Amino acid sequence: SRARIIHDIGHSYFQDIVDLRDNGDKLFEAPKQLIRSSKAHYLPSVSGKTLAGQKTDVIDLCRGKTTLLTVNFNKFSELHTNSFIDPFEAAFADSEDAQVVRLNIEENWAKAMVLQMCLPYLRRHTPKDRHANYLIHYGDVEGLRKSMGIANSLIGYVFLIDKELRVRWYGNGLAVMSEAQSMVMLTQRLIPNKKK
Repeated sequence: SRARIIHDIGHSYFQDIVDLRDNGDKLFEAPKQLIRSSKAHYLPSVSGKTLAGQKTDVIDLCRGKTTLLTVNFNKFSELHTNSFIDPFEAAFADSEDAQVVRLNIEENWAKAMVLQMCLPYLRRHTPKDRHANYLIHYGDVEGLRKSMGIANSLIGYVFLIDKELRVRWYGNGLAVMSEAQSMVMLTQRLIPNKKK
């Protein structure tokens, strides 16, 4: 029904706003240690299309490299993930073993149509060398939310994924200096052959 459609469009968004107001835009400070490989969850499958036009899965983009995976559900949360991306890219710009993969998710069908119309703008304002690692997914990602601990879609999330696709570290919100430092140090531990 029409009432149900309106409910689905607005309910989750407004609940996230309430949570953001009550709890702020950082749920927790990122850990200072890697999750042990034996305890780590594997990255779940999320398919989509990159800004380069390639249909693929986030698993295929992350496989074989240590990856900083960023997850965004809206423009506001990009401020959060960019605060982790900047120090990561500064530290590993010359590394062939580390990369950034961006996952942009739109679960709501009405907003998905708006995002599709904005793709030309998004391509123009995203450096071309990042298009192949910028994945857009339309549709439900409840499995990803549960597996990765994503509680509020207004907040940006980052994850360190090892070469075997295991989630070894995570953060959210705006990075504080200690988190950025931990992220770089832990990434170096996942890349034992990184050139000094």
